[in-house]
Amino acid sequence: MKTKSWPITKNQGFTLLEVVITLIVGSVLGAILVQFMGTSMKNSFEPVIMVENGFGVNEIMEKMNSDYKRLLLTSTVNPLADFKDDVDNGMIPPPNDPYPYFGEYTSTTEYIVFNISGDEVPDATELRILKVIITHGNQSVTALFTR
Repeated sequence: MKTKSWPITKNQGFTLLEVVITLIVGSVLGAILVQFMGTSMKNSFEPVIMVENGFGVNEIMEKMNSDYKRLLLTSTVNPLADFKDDVDNGMIPPPNDPYPYFGEYTSTTEYIVFNISGDEVPDATELRILKVIITHGNQSVTALFTR
């Protein structure tokens, strides 16, 4: 006994309506994908720049720490005041100085003390704690240096 599975017809294929609907749906999905990927691709470099700036500011701070340790051993008068001068003039090395300076940055330096409640207060008399804020790119690092 013969059984028929599906009737075979000569008119197999897609209709024009099915093709048009498929193209419209595909183009809408493609536009959404391009919009999403375009924004992601346009801003994809920002984390890399932030990491580079973070490494740069850390490298500058490490050089400053090294310079301050050197000044603690070699300075005869006040190593903290000498270090403050180095940080404030960090991009311009003095002549005949064997130690390279730190690199490109902006800095804020001030002498501070801590009051009884633990808040920092600017101080121009004791000159024992130097607060240094270094900014490189869009990253900042704050450090305290003491005598």
